[in-house]
Amino acid sequence: MASILKVNQLQDLGGNAIITSDGSGNITTGTGFGKVLQVVGTQTSTVFSTTSTSYVDVTGFSLSITPSSTSNKILVLLNFRYGNSASVANTCQLLRNTDVIDLGGVNNNLGNVYIGHGSSGKGFGQVSFNYFDTPSSTSALTYKLQVHTDTGGTLYINNRNDGNATTNIIGSLTLMEISAWL
Repeated sequence: MASILKVNQLQDLGGNAIITSDGSGNITTGTGFGKVLQVVGTQTSTVFSTTSTSYVDVTGFSLSITPSSTSNKILVLLNFRYGNSASVANTCQLLRNTDVIDLGGVNNNLGNVYIGHGSSGKGFGQVSFNYFDTPSSTSALTYKLQVHTDTGGTLYINNRNDGNATTNIIGSLTLMEISAWL
């Protein structure tokens, strides 16, 4: 004999409706269930340049968000263009507070992503990625982009490869809090 459980509503421990049925097969989910709860974002066309061989914060690519539940996720959307003045290896990494987020890049050990060129002379390109982070926190979180260049050359962010202000390009960082789902 098969068992059947009939309910019109499932609630969490706090008494909040998470799934409701109207008895006709129409199901609705509670407020915030599997939905975007908040969005913060920034865009910048400011040119950032560095010759540092150690990771440095990129001006304009830092945002804070405070999740409302430890079970919620943060969707990170990052987009920027870069240029380098010489044939050197450059890498970027994304941090949550002081922790490097593992982005699964081609040459990564902790999360750094290679953004260099193997040919001689100047080069440029674009980096775009999405990352679904599980911070398990309700404290304020700061996400930021860091870059570095190997010896020789200058790395430009939001610019091709010459530091010319007329070639500025808009870069962006967006954070979305996504509510937990089953």
